[in-house]
This record gives sequence, structure tokens and C-alpha cells, in this order.
Amino acid sequence: MTTLELADIQGNIYRPYGRFGFPFTRHLFFHVSDAAAGRAFVDAVRARVTTAEPWYASEDASGTRIVAKPPVTLNIGFSFMGLHALALPTRTLRLMPDEFVDGMGCRAAILGDAGGSAPDHWDPIWREPEHPVHIWISLNVGATPDGTPLPVLDEWTAWLERLAADAVTLIGGHGANGTGRWQDSAAIMETAPDGTRRAAAREHFGFTDGISDPVFRGQFDDPAAEKLAAIGGGKLATGTYDAATSWSALEAGEFILGQPDEGQQLPVATQPAMFARNGTFMVWRKLKQDIAAWDTDMAAKAALWQAVNPGTSAEEAGETVRAKIVGRWRNGIPLIAAPTWAEYRGLDDEYAACIAIALRKPRDSAEAQRLAKFNLLMTGFRYGEDRDGAKCPIGAHIRRANPRDMLDPKLSATVGASTLTNRRRILRRGLPYEDAGGEKGIVFMAICSSLFRQFEFIQQQWMNYGLDFDAGNDACPLIGNRTLSDKHVIPAGAGTAPFIAAGLPEFVQTRGGEYFFLPSLTALRMIAMGTVDPT
Repeated sequence: MTTLELADIQGNIYRPYGRFGFPFTRHLFFHVSDAAAGRAFVDAVRARVTTAEPWYASEDASGTRIVAKPPVTLNIGFSFMGLHALALPTRTLRLMPDEFVDGMGCRAAILGDAGGSAPDHWDPIWREPEHPVHIWISLNVGATPDGTPLPVLDEWTAWLERLAADAVTLIGGHGANGTGRWQDSAAIMETAPDGTRRAAAREHFGFTDGISDPVFRGQFDDPAAEKLAAIGGGKLATGTYDAATSWSALEAGEFILGQPDEGQQLPVATQPAMFARNGTFMVWRKLKQDIAAWDTDMAAKAALWQAVNPGTSAEEAGETVRAKIVGRWRNGIPLIAAPTWAEYRGLDDEYAACIAIALRKPRDSAEAQRLAKFNLLMTGFRYGEDRDGAKCPIGAHIRRANPRDMLDPKLSATVGASTLTNRRRILRRGLPYEDAGGEKGIVFMAICSSLFRQFEFIQQQWMNYGLDFDAGNDACPLIGNRTLSDKHVIPAGAGTAPFIAAGLPEFVQTRGGEYFFLPSLTALRMIAMGTVDPT
């Protein structure tokens, strides 16, 4: 078992807060104009940074496990210009990765941020060259019974505002009109049977979100729990495929610096090694979702689907086209498990109670087994059985985001390993947002040890280019740009022409973002004290 130094690792690396009862996040961005004042600010914030240490757990009289979570979590990151503004040594700065030094705006061409996603269209905060973003701080809180954020969110926001002196400025400029002082994001809330409001795990296009995040060594104390969690989220072993035994956790170094990665190397970010150790890099991107364009285009594609599939209902056509674009049905069931509407409806009925079971504690053994079987259905699949994309189109969103075994040159019924995919995984964080002007989207965050090898490769090669998937210039039909192609091919049965979803608009557009370094608690102390010594 890999043992991680959890007290030195920031908590948002280790756990996605949204799945642990924190449906609200506030992102605050700061500019530093004096290094000493900036270090004092970091020192004051450092004491409240949430680490990856386990939260205290106990049991009540009924045997229900109670976890004493903090009322609010706080995490912090720095852009390259932020580290420069804090007067880190030149040697430490110049050894940082090129893409981090460049910053996201300078990498627009690589990321496909063109047309409506070009930096000229980003929120005003990201278009202020005289006052660039230096520090990112996130606050995550739970919800009241009426579905609003706990008051502690505003209390900690006010504390940070007071803490920022003249030389450390809270930067506004969020939203299309630039009036937002910070960027809020939150889970979509729904009404529970008892009348209270609770978080729903879905995004604004209506799909269940946050499925099959990577699992890495050291996330679980219990080897059996790690093995179970790794199904669909880990890496595949070579040999005869078995969903319960072929998966294992990825190496921690893919996501945390100073740990061995899948290449059995220690990723090098900068010097001294202790400064980089237990830290990592984070992608922060605000992605606008064009709901109206999505709904209009899906209705048009559904009508065409009905025309070439006589007898298909409007509901079946609409849901099928959506699923063939994403790779999952809206409730998360993958096309690999249910490639047709009839099969999907059968599985949906069979596992309808699992959402309620997942929300209920304690669970009896039968419920626990049923939930485990459902989770296996949702994540424990591969593409070796669907090489031609008849079940899940090769260019579908989830197939591009995580090709699993699809790119293995030896792909067959018995070979499932894919080193190429294992080196391209990212931890996905973030929640939906809705700005004051009505704009909706997702604040997307990705955590990885190498921005270039992991995030940028996925974005450039898999999302905005189709050659790896034998799809020519076709981009991801969900989030890809349409510079070179605006179509998505949906294979049909043998001897039947494929369905071409042509004329796809850009459903998702970038509205800003940056690359951040998330230091360890040790590195935060170095920054605050001004004692980063690269010798």
C-alpha cells in the first residue's frame, strides 16, 4: 500500500468536496502588488487551509457512522505570475513547467480556445494585463434545509476581504458584464420527498455528472476498498477481462508531485524538491453551456432520427441522440451496458431504487450489495467489446475523455491494458454555476502532475481532434470547437448507413481560466516565511 503524507497535502486534491456534502463553492481571486504583504496574507490564510487528513468519524446509538466534517473548507493556489509576485527565487521559478509559466491565455491555440472561446470573449477578470490573477482561494460549504449556502460562507468571505490589505487586492470582474466580485458555483438543487432541498449530481444539460473519477494509490487505508473503488476509475491489467479483478488503482504520482507515477518516475516540477513535493497543478476553467442551442439542436436531430428510424417515439429519439453524443444516458447508465432505448429502460427500472439507497444510511447488506452492483454497471466497463462503436460511438464525449482500453494497439477480447490512457488521467473537480445575468455553465477544475502531458493532451488531441479515434477532424460533439468539423458520426447496424449528426453548434464555450500550482502545507510555509532555498 502507498502511504501518503495527508497532513501535508491540500484536501481538494484528495477528495471532491461536492460528493462529501459541500454543494457550494466560492472562488476568490487576488492580485499581489507587494511581496512582503503577499507573504503575510499567505501566512494568515495558511492556518485555515484544509488538508487531506481524514475527518473524525464515530457511531451513534443506532450504529450510524457520523463524520465530523469541517463547517467550511479552504484551499489555495498560485499562478506563475503569483509566485513571481511573491518573490520566489529565480531558480525555482525558471524550472517550473513551460505551460504553467505561459499561463492558460497564452495556450489558447493548443486548447482550442478559438472563435467564441477565444480570450477576447473571456470574463473581464481574465483580460486585465495590468492586474493579473495571482492567488486563487476556494471556500466550500454545505447547504441549509432550504437549499441555500450555510452562513459560514459569507463569514469567511468577509474575513478574507478584511485580510486583504492595500497591497493584496480581491479582483472582481466575473460574468459577462464584469460585475461579480467572486465566482460562485453550486450543485443544482432539487426538492426531496420531505420538502427539503438537496444537491443533485447533474449539470445543466441534464446529465448525471462526476462519474468514474480516477482512483490512485493511497486514497484508501483498506486494500479491499481501494480495489472496489478502482473499478472503472483505475487502470486495466493485461489478460482475460473481469470487471471485478482486472482493475487496480493508478500510481499517486500521476496526481501528486513527489510520488512515483505510472512511468515509475518522480515527476520533476521545480527545485528544491521539498517545495514541489506533495503539491500539484490545477486547471481552472469557466465553461459556458449554451442551453438554448443544445435544446434546439437536440430537437432537430431527434426529428431526423425519427425520420430514419420509423416507429421511434419522440422521447426515444431525443434521449437516444443525446446518449450517442455523450456516451451515457442522462441518468449515467453507459451505452456499453445499454446501447438501445429498450435496454436502457430495463436497467433504469431495475436499478431505480439505487439513487435512494445511495442517499440513505445506514444500509442493510442487501442494499449495500445492490448499490455495489449498480456502481459496477456504471463504471466497470471497457471498449474492447465495442471496437467499431456500434454501442457507444467512437467519438462520443466519455470515450474521448477516458478511452480506457480503446487505444491499446493490441485491443481484443482478452487484452485490455493501455499505458497511453493511464498517463492521461485527470482528477475532475468543480460544480455548475449560474451568473446573475442568467448565464449557466460549469466551473471545471482538473488536477494533475503534468498540465502538458495530461490536461493539454486530452484537450488538444482527444477533445478537439479526432485522428486518434479514426474520426478525422471531428471534435468532441459535446465540448469540442467547430473550427475544422461540425459533425458527429453515429454508427448503425451492419449494412446500414451511419447517422450523421451534422451542423453541430458550439454547445460549450470558454469564459476564462488559469493554471495554478497547489502547494503542500510545507511549501506554503516556505512561501509565507520567504525561505524557499533552492540550494
